[in-house]
Amino acid sequence: MIRPTYFRLCLAAAAAILLASSLAATPARAIITEQDLKARVERATEGFKDLTVVGTAVYKNKKAIHKVDPAYAGFYEFDSAKLAVKPPDKIRMDAKLGMVRIEYIINNGTKILRAPKLGVNQVRDYSNDPAKLQDALDIGLITPGLWRHRRVEVIDDPQAQADGQIKVRLHWPKGDMIYLAWIDAKDLWLKRFEKRDAQNNLRVRIVYSEPKRIGDVIWMPLKAEMYTGDGTKVGVSKFTDIEVNTGLPDSFFK
Repeated sequence: MIRPTYFRLCLAAAAAILLASSLAATPARAIITEQDLKARVERATEGFKDLTVVGTAVYKNKKAIHKVDPAYAGFYEFDSAKLAVKPPDKIRMDAKLGMVRIEYIINNGTKILRAPKLGVNQVRDYSNDPAKLQDALDIGLITPGLWRHRRVEVIDDPQAQADGQIKVRLHWPKGDMIYLAWIDAKDLWLKRFEKRDAQNNLRVRIVYSEPKRIGDVIWMPLKAEMYTGDGTKVGVSKFTDIEVNTGLPDSFFK
C-alpha cells in the first residue's frame, strides 16, 4: 500500500522534473542587436530630410531649474523658440529674451551663439568633444544621427522590454558621464532620457510623451517633461507647428 506522504513526494518530484524540462526548452530572451536597431532606424527615417517646430515652455519651476545641468536648464530660459533640424548634424534655434533676438546654431562640430542687438557673435569648435553639442535626440527624434560620434550599446533590461521599450546607453569618446535612453520599440521615438554621473547618481531625467507621426516620415513626441535628480519637475515643453521636408538650405545653419 502506497502511503499518502510517499505519494505526495512522488508528485512533487515529478512536477519539479517537468518544470526543469520546460525551462530548459524555453529559449533565452532575444533582444535587438545594435546593428539591427540602426538598420531599423535607417529604414524608418529614410524619407526624413529636415524639420521645423515651435517649442513652448508651458510650465517652469524657477526654483528647480538651477539644480540641473545648465545645458538642459537652458531650454527653459525662453518662453518659446523656433527650432530647425537638418540631419545629420545641423540644428538652429531662434528665440527672444525680452527684446533681444537670440540665434543658437549647431553645424557639424561648431556651436554658434548670436545676439545681434548686443553685438554677440560667439563661435566655438566642439568637434573634439561632441557630447557638448545638441542634436535631434534632444527633441525626442530617433535618427541615424544617434550613432554620430558615439557608440550605442543596447542594454538587456527585462523591464524595458516588458514595457515595449529598447534601452540603450550612449558612449561618448570623452568623459565618464552615463547617458541612457529608452526608445519606443514599435515606432522608434524617444520615451525617456537620463544623464547620470560616474557614480550613477541621476543628474537629469526627461520624459517624452504624446507621439505623432509627422509627414509620414518620422515619429516625434509632442511633450517633454524635465526632472531633477531628486525627482522635482523642472519644466514642461510642448511642440507645435511642425513641418517636415521643406527644403531647408545648409546656409540657414551658418
